[in-house]
Amino acid sequence: MSFWNLEIMDPRIDVAFELLEKATLLEKDGSNRIEAATKYYEAVYLMKEVLQRTPQTQQFISIRNLLEQKIMLYSESASRLYFDDNSAPPSIISDPRSPVMGEKKFFNEEQVEKPSRALIQKATKESIQLNRLAANANSRLSRAMDLDESGESKDMIVDAYLAAAKLYLDAIRIAETMPNSSVAVSLKGFVQGALDRVEVLKKTMSEDKLSRDIPKTQKKQINSPSLSAHEKKILMKSSLIASGLFLPWSDEDEHFMSSKSSSLSRTTTELFRDKELLELSEKQKQHFSRWARPSEIMAMRERSGRRQQAPVLIQSISPYSIRQNYVTDCSFIASLCICAAYEKRFRRRLITSIIYPQNENGIPVYNPAGKYTVKLWLNGVARKVVVDDLFPVDAYGRLLCSDTRPKNDVLELWVSVIEKAYMKLCGGYDFPGSNSGVDLFSLTGWIPERIFFPENTSKVRDFETEPERAWDRLYSANSFGDCLITVSATPDMNEARAKQLGLFIGHAYAVLDVVQVSDGTRLLQMKNPWAKDSWKGKYSTSDPASWKNSVLAAEIKYDVELAAKHDDGVFWICWDDVLKYFQNIQLSWNPKLFPSRSTIHGFWPVTLGPQVDTFNIGENPQYVLHLSQDAINKKAAIWILISRHVTKQEQEGAEVTDFLTIHLMKNSKKKERVWYPQRSTTLVHGAYTNNPHGLIRYDVSGPEDEYIALVLSQHNKTKDLSYTLSCFCTESFSLDHMESELPNMRIVNAKWTAENAKGPVGKEAFFFNPMYVMTLSQDSTLQLRCSTMKGFAVNVMLIRVQKTGNNDFRQASMKYGKIALDSGNYRHGFAVTNRAKVAAGTYTIVVSTFNPGQVGPFSVRIASSTALQIKELV
Repeated sequence: MSFWNLEIMDPRIDVAFELLEKATLLEKDGSNRIEAATKYYEAVYLMKEVLQRTPQTQQFISIRNLLEQKIMLYSESASRLYFDDNSAPPSIISDPRSPVMGEKKFFNEEQVEKPSRALIQKATKESIQLNRLAANANSRLSRAMDLDESGESKDMIVDAYLAAAKLYLDAIRIAETMPNSSVAVSLKGFVQGALDRVEVLKKTMSEDKLSRDIPKTQKKQINSPSLSAHEKKILMKSSLIASGLFLPWSDEDEHFMSSKSSSLSRTTTELFRDKELLELSEKQKQHFSRWARPSEIMAMRERSGRRQQAPVLIQSISPYSIRQNYVTDCSFIASLCICAAYEKRFRRRLITSIIYPQNENGIPVYNPAGKYTVKLWLNGVARKVVVDDLFPVDAYGRLLCSDTRPKNDVLELWVSVIEKAYMKLCGGYDFPGSNSGVDLFSLTGWIPERIFFPENTSKVRDFETEPERAWDRLYSANSFGDCLITVSATPDMNEARAKQLGLFIGHAYAVLDVVQVSDGTRLLQMKNPWAKDSWKGKYSTSDPASWKNSVLAAEIKYDVELAAKHDDGVFWICWDDVLKYFQNIQLSWNPKLFPSRSTIHGFWPVTLGPQVDTFNIGENPQYVLHLSQDAINKKAAIWILISRHVTKQEQEGAEVTDFLTIHLMKNSKKKERVWYPQRSTTLVHGAYTNNPHGLIRYDVSGPEDEYIALVLSQHNKTKDLSYTLSCFCTESFSLDHMESELPNMRIVNAKWTAENAKGPVGKEAFFFNPMYVMTLSQDSTLQLRCSTMKGFAVNVMLIRVQKTGNNDFRQASMKYGKIALDSGNYRHGFAVTNRAKVAAGTYTIVVSTFNPGQVGPFSVRIASSTALQIKELV
């Protein structure tokens, strides 16, 4: 007990001691060894936290040594209890939610990046413990899968999966006490995946390797509202882009392709050939010999003295074997790498689920006919991209497109097939590159977000994320497995400095892991899609000194000497260097984190609304989001993604003039249109982006947020625009169209002249402004609006006239008129009245400016529910 009598003024030591006492009693009792192991692990974690904060000075050397000894001792105790446990697995098979083997901004490019309370927990004791447990559970699951792949005994593999499941359950117990229930749902998906694998192992050990690697998951029917005829027309029109026609994916397509796979035979003689060959890149052309099918590629390689096995679609899913060749699609290959890493780590079909044909277990299979269908997301929905298996090769049968490193002389095709499908969507192999946020969306349909770091850390803008918060988000995302991460090297880096560090300016890298070791070191594991040319800075294979830290090397399980022998493009880098050299960080979030989701597809003609909506946003497309009482009480997180439909897959650095955003405004149950972009009613002012995707996040504040208007806005609108609006929420909500335009519209175009520009309300001359007589034969709902030059402050008013006296409407309006509708205070450029019901009768409309004598054009629109008559008074 002398250890605990040392003068360590940290309350976590007391908590650790209590946990160790409980663990010891549980271990002696023997009834719940897993629970004992959990207590040991929690104590070890607290001791690691204390060790991290204990000074490395002579005064504290004995304390540090004792802490390290205890950490090692009780870590071994926990490990022994986990892997010797024979207790039955927890019974959660009956959980009604579908398995999620554990998808959110593109925070819009310029706005709103205050972290979401409901999805990113604050750094409380509970959330820190939750992150640590989740990370440890992921590590255990990864170890179980490694054992699974290595062919260890069935009992050992089953025990390893059950140990991972138990850690997830410990994390779930904490998550269920916290506000964000979606985290618990996600963790339960991990448990279900582990138990599914256990069930598969118990049934048979003779399945093929891929079937063992990735357990079959149950499919859940998603009940989403059927598309309207208008939405179907929009999606069909968006199917035709510059590179071809790509129709929306359907469940019938998936069923047909899966059932047809059973009839595939290697004796098939009719080979599928696409209508056109893809345009090659300049680098490909320099080495190009011919287009060849897998059988022809094998024959070419055998003639070159290389022994070949029969081609397969997928031998194994691994990010480490993927390599980019001769095509400048680094961001796409980086995205493919991270998808493969996710699938390998979490055993959820993410990338293999998009290739067809598939067998009865949902596993993609080789097609002797050479025809493959790939599901890619574009213009609001998943779409079908059909390709053949003709690939560009050199004279020796080497592929000139991306592929995997050969293993056992097997030609593996899945990377080449998916890349060809994406390049077909993009118009050919000569595609100069996109960005990984767009690429990941195309591959997964997950929600893209970009992290922006503050230019001035003392003044962080709304859309920026401080480095410390960014680390928390990346670490949490990696722990829970609901996010994919890619980064790009800073484009304004000095070229000589980049070369010295082994980096390539603007180049995209996949993030395979995010870790924080017990001594506080923060590291990211990355991969260069080229499968070579690794980082040369701190913690690289060129820096063995950094790996002499025994704690670091042991926790990371990294052998720097072994890694230095072969440059596969995979490397470790510290967080501080990421902040220096990788300013572009893209995240893609699993939409299943949100139990409630709704999507609307819309069309915005260029003629609808003003070209510049600085003063008038009321004619823009608008929707109203109605939150449930649960969403208000629990202060739910809302994510809103606006995706602009494109006529071609947009290239990195290309000149894109379409800038789109969405504003969040206060609204009411009346669902009235928002006309003025007023600061007082604005919840979130979106920033314009020419990226195809823009995301805004908002945390509900209270009852005042029950109704929220979603207002689309373009910067300098020049052409028709189709779009998809997707809303995600941690609690239930409804998404509806805003009130529709009144059916009858009369437009008056005129101008103020020196004779009739008489100035504002309150002066006698007011009634000698431009005036119009309007007659209603029956009661009607009306709304008036006036547009003019931005330098003119304007008002429009409807006056009820009961006595005219010789048809002198100006005098009658001045003496006997009563205001029926009024746009209120004078406003620059645009004014609008409320929508209201008015009685049948005669009225006058007066259009005025605040400053008398202002000469210029104006336009008055009178919207009504019934027909009306209108004439100008001269």
